[in-house]
Amino acid sequence: MTDSTRLQSAALVRTLADMADGSLAARIRLEQAARVVAAARRAANLAATGALRLPNAADPAVRAVNEIARHWDDSTVTALEYVEVLPEVAVERLLRAAPVWAAAFQAGTPDRLAA
Repeated sequence: MTDSTRLQSAALVRTLADMADGSLAARIRLEQAARVVAAARRAANLAATGALRLPNAADPAVRAVNEIARHWDDSTVTALEYVEVLPEVAVERLLRAAPVWAAAFQAGTPDRLAA
């Protein structure tokens, strides 16, 4: 069995176990939160290089996503591991704010991405 097959098998076993015990929705929710954190980190990194303009930090949703993502130390844990240990209220805040945060990149001028 190759490493790739082992990883795929382990992922399938985990998914089936989550489905069987009813926790699949919670797992998907955490994976969604991890994607938001990772996207926020990528956006911050691009902004630091001047390749992207971040939305107005005065917006509460933008502030919420930035604040939660800023505390993730990607050199020690994955985004999923990070959100797994966040308090439920923080995960809820992150997921509620994420659509507004993402839309804020598209609001206003079309030159959000540097040419």
